[in-house]
Amino acid sequence: THSLIFGLASASGRRHKGGEVQGDIQVVNDLIFYPVAMLAALAIIASAALPGRDRLSCGSSVSGAGTNYFQVSVTGDGLCRIEAAGQSDIQLVQGNDELESVVISAGAGQLGDRPERNPHFRLAADLEQFYAGSRIRVTVEARPARPQGAMSFEVNYSAGNEGNSGWRTFDLQNGYQSFSFEWDVPLRETQTTAVDYLSIRPVVPEKTRGVEIRAVRLERVGQGNRPGS
Repeated sequence: THSLIFGLASASGRRHKGGEVQGDIQVVNDLIFYPVAMLAALAIIASAALPGRDRLSCGSSVSGAGTNYFQVSVTGDGLCRIEAAGQSDIQLVQGNDELESVVISAGAGQLGDRPERNPHFRLAADLEQFYAGSRIRVTVEARPARPQGAMSFEVNYSAGNEGNSGWRTFDLQNGYQSFSFEWDVPLRETQTTAVDYLSIRPVVPEKTRGVEIRAVRLERVGQGNRPGS
C-alpha cells in the first residue's frame, strides 16, 4: 500500500531528464504486481481446498485398463469411484496421502432391493465383456463403521437384465476381514454395456448403520456354467 501511494504522489508531475516518468512506472508496476500476487495466492488456497483434485476417477467406472484383467483391485483413491444411490450416505476416509476407506451408511427401510439403487461401483464395458460367461470371485475387505457400525453387510453383483448374484450376506467382525463369494456371470444376450454393478450395503434392522470398506477385488477364476454345457 505504501509503495502504491508513493507512486501516485510521484506521478503528480515530477519528471526527470529524458522525459521518463518514474512515478508512472512505479504505479504501473504496483498495478500489475498486486493483482497477479493476489490471483496466485487465491489459486494456491483454492487448489488446497478442493478435495480429490488429483483423483479425477471419482464417480467413474471401474476398468481393467492398464491392469491385470484377471484380478482387478479397487483400493486407495480408487475407492472414490463408489456412487451413492437410494437414501444412502457415502463418507470418504482420508489417510496421509490417499483414501484409506469408504463408509457406507443408511437408515432402516431406506434402501430398496434393486442393486443399481443401492451404493455401488459401476463396471466399465471392458470388464463387462471380460466377465461375461465366466465365473468370478468378489472379495470385499470390510468392518463395522465407527460409530453406529452394522453387524452384517450385503454384496450383489448385477449384470443388468441378464440377472444378478442376489444379495450375499456376511457377518462383520470387529476388525477388517475379507469376505468372498463366487458367481457365474451370464453371457450377453444384447450389445448393451455399462449395466454391470457391484453393490454394497449395510444391513440396517433399525436406526442408522454403516459398513467401512477398505478394498474390493474382482477376479475371473474360471469358465461359467453355460446353458446346455
